Amino acid sequence: MPRVQRIPITSGLKSPPRRPTSRVWCCAQPIHLYGWDSPSETWHGPNELSGCGPPDKRLLQALRAVPGTSWYGPVSCYTSGAPATRFFVLVHDLSDCALASIYCDESKAGPAEILTVIPADRRSHLRDDFAFEFLAFARFLGSLSAGAALQVHDAIASAIADQRDPKTFVFSISSGLWPSDLDPVLSRCVEKVAVTLCQWLDDSSASGRRAGRRSISAA
Repeated sequence: MPRVQRIPITSGLKSPPRRPTSRVWCCAQPIHLYGWDSPSETWHGPNELSGCGPPDKRLLQALRAVPGTSWYGPVSCYTSGAPATRFFVLVHDLSDCALASIYCDESKAGPAEILTVIPADRRSHLRDDFAFEFLAFARFLGSLSAGAALQVHDAIASAIADQRDPKTFVFSISSGLWPSDLDPVLSRCVEKVAVTLCQWLDDSSASGRRAGRRSISAA
């Protein structure tokens, strides 16, 4: 597949109001969130996540402790005035990005949301067919219709083609399996997982740089 080029976003893509954020947290690079809502077939973003709170300590600790590059476990999220809701999250570090599937508690129907995180320092290593593979995975899990795939592909490709400023990209696809009236708590979970994955990948990149310096010194 040819290298991603700048593609105009089609007129069917819409931008809903920005998701609310609260606590202040600073990342090394801006984090821009884009997403597709399958039930309404709308595209939103970019929304900057720099104010959505720090990485989740418990989740970050669990990710740092894994012996490999994948993790699966529960993540609890809540919104003001509501009890905590438990999700299950499956995470993979794919070298050029991280992929996470968020499942409703005890759901066997499929993920409520799929997201991928592309750190700014990994964008130069991003595979040429990233958008195609990400959407093929979402379609395989039933989170994205065949009719929407090309539209979302063009939107992702257009965002990635913007090289003006160093930034971390987060792309998410909402399957519609989560009740729409409970969307705020799912949105909070997406934000929590995204910023925590950013920190986890940053830790991994820093470890790789330190290992590289040690190898050079040893030589």
